Amino acid sequence: MTPSPWALRVGHLGIVVILAFSLLAGRLWQLQAIEGSRYLELSEQNRIRDYVVPAPRGVIFDRRGQPLVTNRASFTVALLPMEVRDPPRVAAALARVLDVDAAEILARLAEGRKRPFEPVRLRRDADRRVVVAIEENRLDLPGVVIQAEPVREYLHGALAAHALGYLGEITEAELRTRPGYRPGDLIGKTGVERTYDDLLRGEAGRLRVEVDAAGRPGRVLGRQTARPGHSLVLNLDAVLQRVAEEQLRGQVGAVVAMDPRTGEVLALASSPTYDPAVFAGGISPANWRRLTSDRGLPLLNRAAEGVYEPGSVFKVVTGTAALAEGVARRESTYACTGALVLGRWVFRDLAAYGTVSFVRGVQVSCNVMFWTLGRAVGPERLTRYATALGLGAPTDIDLPAEAAGFIPSVEWKPRAHGEPWYPGDTLNMSIGQGWVLTTPLQIARMLSAIANGGTLVQPVLARRVVSPDGREVRAIAGRRTPVPERLPAAALETLREGLRLVVDAGTGRAAAVDGLAIAGKTGSAENPRGRPHAWFAGYAPADRPSLVVVAFVEHGYRGGIAAAPIARAVFEAARPALLAETGGRP
Repeated sequence: MTPSPWALRVGHLGIVVILAFSLLAGRLWQLQAIEGSRYLELSEQNRIRDYVVPAPRGVIFDRRGQPLVTNRASFTVALLPMEVRDPPRVAAALARVLDVDAAEILARLAEGRKRPFEPVRLRRDADRRVVVAIEENRLDLPGVVIQAEPVREYLHGALAAHALGYLGEITEAELRTRPGYRPGDLIGKTGVERTYDDLLRGEAGRLRVEVDAAGRPGRVLGRQTARPGHSLVLNLDAVLQRVAEEQLRGQVGAVVAMDPRTGEVLALASSPTYDPAVFAGGISPANWRRLTSDRGLPLLNRAAEGVYEPGSVFKVVTGTAALAEGVARRESTYACTGALVLGRWVFRDLAAYGTVSFVRGVQVSCNVMFWTLGRAVGPERLTRYATALGLGAPTDIDLPAEAAGFIPSVEWKPRAHGEPWYPGDTLNMSIGQGWVLTTPLQIARMLSAIANGGTLVQPVLARRVVSPDGREVRAIAGRRTPVPERLPAAALETLREGLRLVVDAGTGRAAAVDGLAIAGKTGSAENPRGRPHAWFAGYAPADRPSLVVVAFVEHGYRGGIAAAPIARAVFEAARPALLAETGGRP
């Protein structure tokens, strides 16, 4: 019997229904049995968030235990790439709140999609207005989160900015060379923040939180506490640092104060300076342009990275070489006529001092005497003693950047300039001119070797590392190495006698402090960029030195006028401590 058309249609429909249910059952089995674990994971990710909890960085103290840099709580606006469903809409809404370009947000998000589970930080240290606006529009901003993070707080503004340094977000290049860091982490960029970053940064924690459909956090499901970083105690003395910076205000220059016995740096000032707080929450493009386009170069640490002609402070090297090599003695005399004739060239001094002894020649800074000594010592030995006293090479201070300076040599000039070394080059070098370039920090190290009797000390900013519970983790001390040239005690004594007279009754009288014996040397360095640079380098107490101060002013004209008074203020501030070490003797 042939089925009716109706029965055929019902049969066909039944087959279709059976196939449909079979497909649905198969898909359901696939979703549950084969891909169930993956969708369960995605479901959990939509319900649960894991947050990285940044560790508070260690506190930075001065040598007296006064905190210089601490932390404060702040809010960070970030995006979770995997949760941003409509990037253009979210970026447009956020751009209005953050007052930034939406294209910038989209670019940051696109870069962040390489790591979809890592938050992309858009604004650190967001103000209350921004946080409230985002929370009020939470439903319209899927994938936008507010994270609590500590940021650096600089308790004394710009004080010691170049020594302390600042933080910035880690770059891709740094991520490749610094294991243990994550995208978005803050890392020390300059100063001791950079040098001791591994100790200061601590260990991040984690927080697992249940969130609702709007992404608002609810129940805490798990917590791994962050471990704070170690604290750092510096050799810096905040009192001396403040005095040095106040004296430099409105000028371009640097001040270094250092213990010549140990290399402990008590002050390291550079002017103009900057406020590291502008970097605390991530520096804005406008602030970065302002700092980097400033012709005063406020980010340059002139104490360690600025290279300058030393002028007459280099005469310490020439005098040391002449005395150590027997070319000069205390009783030697020189005709300071005001000029020295070399062939058809006339080298003119500032004044004619008549016949002077070596000590008197140092006191009045007679160029003719030092030209005569330089010719007798010779350029090879001048170069040798300059490098032996640490010039022309980094001091290895615990900073991430330092200039080497430059000491010329007889062999160097033909290679660099295609002409021989002339006798006039020796005369220029003997008074710190020509191609000689040094940093203020190198001059402090050089004079320390004279003050301490022939030992090169490594300048060091950090004193010790302290754990969060107050235990000393590490004591930090600089290296001490003998000067690689013989410096007879009698030679040093003669030179020191002259340096003492410089401050007592010579070119450095403006550095004198009542009741404190100071020795030193002024310098006025000619340079091709304008007026001469002004230098003063001195130490005290003169008989038992425990503090070296170098003051430098770009285009300050005369060391005795512009630099010596700056050094005097630092010595005056240190006077009670210096006299206490010597039992009150000057």
